[in-house]
Amino acid sequence: MSLRKVASLDDLWSGEMVPVELDGNAILLINVNDQIYAYADACPHQKSRLSEGTLMGNNLRCARHHWEFDVCTGQGINPQNTCLRVFSVTIEGRDILLELDDMRFREVAAADGTKE
Repeated sequence: MSLRKVASLDDLWSGEMVPVELDGNAILLINVNDQIYAYADACPHQKSRLSEGTLMGNNLRCARHHWEFDVCTGQGINPQNTCLRVFSVTIEGRDILLELDDMRFREVAAADGTKE
């Protein structure tokens, strides 16, 4: 497992989201209740930047067509049959690290238990 620092906890307060880039991959870091999540910064619908959307509690809404996702699970809320692409996050001290071997993206299971 190869970890890379992408940000510091000091850069990402609870209730905030920050776009970062690592090895050509656009990634969105989100802090909900001091838990850090990392997703591809692309809506599964038309690949628009999720970082241009809005974060309301643990709901992330895409700016383009208002698709909504549960940040804590990566599952679609509207529509329910979609999911976000996720990176594994590790916290060491104040550093936010992502797994380099994970750069191909993992997809969370869709709501019906299948992979997209």
